Amino acid sequence: MSSAYYFSTKIIVYSLLLKPARMANNDYRLKNIYLPQFDGFRGVFMFTILIAHHHYYYVNLPSSLGYATMHSFFIMSSFLITRGLLQDKKKAPTFKIFFTKFYIKRVLRIFPVYFAYLLFTVIVAISFSRTSYKPILGINYELKYFGWMLLTFTYNFKDLMCLFTHQVYNKSLVFPHLWSLSLEEQFYIIVPFMMYFLSNKTILRLSVIMIIIFPVIRIIGYHWLGTMTNDDMHRAFIIYRCTIFQYDTFFYGTLLVLYDVKWDDNTMKKLFYFIFILFLAIIPINAWMIHIRTGQDLIRITTSYAFMIQNGQYIYIDTLTNILCTLFFYICFKYENSFAFFRNRILIILGSKLSYSSYVYQYIFIIPTLLFLFPFLFERLHIGRFPAELLSMILSISAILFLSRVSYQTMENYFLKKKDKYLAKYKSK
Repeated sequence: MSSAYYFSTKIIVYSLLLKPARMANNDYRLKNIYLPQFDGFRGVFMFTILIAHHHYYYVNLPSSLGYATMHSFFIMSSFLITRGLLQDKKKAPTFKIFFTKFYIKRVLRIFPVYFAYLLFTVIVAISFSRTSYKPILGINYELKYFGWMLLTFTYNFKDLMCLFTHQVYNKSLVFPHLWSLSLEEQFYIIVPFMMYFLSNKTILRLSVIMIIIFPVIRIIGYHWLGTMTNDDMHRAFIIYRCTIFQYDTFFYGTLLVLYDVKWDDNTMKKLFYFIFILFLAIIPINAWMIHIRTGQDLIRITTSYAFMIQNGQYIYIDTLTNILCTLFFYICFKYENSFAFFRNRILIILGSKLSYSSYVYQYIFIIPTLLFLFPFLFERLHIGRFPAELLSMILSISAILFLSRVSYQTMENYFLKKKDKYLAKYKSK
């Protein structure tokens, strides 16, 4: 384990030395230019999350890849929010107007889908309250003890709270993904104040400080959590989801807006591919080391949520993931011909219109797939585990995308028009 600590420490030190050094002057950063790569990226990598959340054996991905996808979404969100607020700051005559415009955008984009899903879960809980599926779904338990956290966007603190209250942290199959929306909303609370009242230089300094401090907080927090519980999965959920361990991710997005790396195309790409290969290599290396030590199944190790806190990975994995995602975005936007695949029209449509609702609605179909469809294909029809997993996942994801399309065309589009209507009132002010 000591060699893992040494290796981890070297990675985090080298990573922190890679911070950019100059103020940005690129148009894509400081102006509200549409970036199709963002939507194309979302269109591709929303499938990473959907695949991982089915928790199949063969048709699955290493948890590290799903983890990197979530971090990239956080960085992307921070980039867009930071860039938009810096532009709004120039136009808004008062903080009240600046603040109001920001929350009109956020509320009308995030709330309708989110609360529609919560309402749906309540209906399901009532419908199945007298059946054997009530304890399996765990909706009643979750709403009783943590419903207030879902309503206040503090749900990502649930796992930490359960550490002290001794309540069941993984009771429900319905709500586990909503922690990420809580984490984002908590960033949205501070970011308008930060962007309006602080200078760009101060924001940059604050971002660098956060990026340096939070890896240390994670290390300290991990060892403290080890004195509180022996459950690696519980520790992993706390580290992954709780704001006090993950807030630095959003500050990489501010760096994307305010810093410009003065490297040539080849240097930037070489560094990205080096870190990308390193990121991929540590997955089988660490999985094999854990397998030798514990005897666990290799596939189960790599797809487990606890994987990335084992073998010393918690020391460096978040920083390595954040730097990898940030470099990816730098390359995409500095060099338009790079990763042209993400400019595909279909991917852009998926990313811009369906990715958010697909993420929120996913368990509406994942749970029936796991409880009914897959067992029917595998146990009743005996078609084999791999084809049963593949076919049931294709049907599940197709249904998720269909519901998301209907949601966008009806409810979401309605509120987006309302958003444009309300924002128009402030243009003349």
